Amino acid sequence: MTMAQTGTPTGAAARLRSAQASTGLSAAELGVARLYDHPHVTMCAEPTGSLTGVEVLVKDLQRVAGETTGFGSPAHEFVSATDDATVRSLLATGAHLVGASVTAEFGATVYTEPDLVGGGPGPVNPVDARMTTGGSSSGAAVAVARGIVAVAHANDGGGSIRIPAAAVGLPGFKPAHRVFGSGVLPNPAAQGFIGADLELTARAYDIPRSPLRSGLRSGLRLGMTTVPFHGDPGQPGPTAVDPQIAAATTAASALLVTHPQVAGVTPVDAPYPVDRFAVFSRIMAARCTTLPDPLGPMPGWLKARGLELASSEIADATASLTALPEDIGRAWPEIDVVVTPTVACAPPPVGAFSALSVAGAHRLDFLAQTAWTPWATLWNLTGWAALSVPLVVPGPGRWPVSVHLGAVGDRVDAATLFALGTHLQAAVARLTSGDAAAHDAFTLTEPGDIEKLGYRPVAPAHSHRHGHGHPHEH
Repeated sequence: MTMAQTGTPTGAAARLRSAQASTGLSAAELGVARLYDHPHVTMCAEPTGSLTGVEVLVKDLQRVAGETTGFGSPAHEFVSATDDATVRSLLATGAHLVGASVTAEFGATVYTEPDLVGGGPGPVNPVDARMTTGGSSSGAAVAVARGIVAVAHANDGGGSIRIPAAAVGLPGFKPAHRVFGSGVLPNPAAQGFIGADLELTARAYDIPRSPLRSGLRSGLRLGMTTVPFHGDPGQPGPTAVDPQIAAATTAASALLVTHPQVAGVTPVDAPYPVDRFAVFSRIMAARCTTLPDPLGPMPGWLKARGLELASSEIADATASLTALPEDIGRAWPEIDVVVTPTVACAPPPVGAFSALSVAGAHRLDFLAQTAWTPWATLWNLTGWAALSVPLVVPGPGRWPVSVHLGAVGDRVDAATLFALGTHLQAAVARLTSGDAAAHDAFTLTEPGDIEKLGYRPVAPAHSHRHGHGHPHEH
């Protein structure tokens, strides 16, 4: 796919200037790493893709010909000579690529704090400036939430679309993807978008409009749990979940049953022991071994953990990952979609995670990130589709709880997940209309407290030679 530049000014530039003037925030704090002098567009005479004419920010992990890419760190900025495959795919949709969004360094963390690598301030959460914007596609989420663009490119290797979208009160969708391909290592990452609402998100992925409102097959079977799937194998049990988030998720699953084509909802257990995640995390750490130095605290630690792995350990982890979809299918034989919270507590204060690594406690940083996001990674490891849905529209200082709808295998398609999400938002809106108390049941007003999640090991620390890498994109 060839690429051209036009001399047309972008609306995104005007909207960014307006947002800066009204908020007093910098471009980076509004989610924008840089705007291009001119938009990049396809050379096709009449593009007919799903995003024709739509201004889109590209995540700062992608290479756009003639533009700077920084991978979330000034230390790695360079000007690319060519478009990478992801950018070529974006151009094929007809999108106008107008700039780059802020990202966590090499997409390696569930928080985005460029100050750690000398990159200046990070994105500011429009719901509550005290709260983290998550990671690693937080710039994309914030720029969309602030109205700079309606759609932004993002990618998701461990929740990196769904987590930041939930952090700012937006929907987030990870499409189904191939985990095993031509590469040496399995790839948990999928390319995608963050959109301003469910309908725009569906348009970005070219999901048919009609199933957004109907089209569910009769007898859809839902499973529901608020018990975390992932955590520290040294713990006697799973980490904790904020009681209000657990209650809101339970209520959401009950409201989903009001759809006439949903047969019912059944409580489900975690599909595998918590210690199995340690095996999968070897793959994630191994994918960090090629990251170039210098690196910030967490990416550097993940790279070191990956370099310690023997080839036999990586091969064993790959074999275990290959068997995962079949194992989960046996654990959930009668379930089409699993409903969980998206995160275990409200977005924690900015710096809550990174302070651990700055203090040298890198493993605790990883464990805290995992305790906050103990569900999303399952759908990266299997390659199955998943959708995070905010239950109400966010208001100033009121963070909306999001629930996670995860497909089990190919038993349902993306359109079905969006139909469920649309029905759920409408059902919650009817329930809360004119009832402030009901609305408040689906929102939280204070940043989450990661210490209440119980992520710290309770037993004496032992050697974790294999590490627990959790890079979200690499």
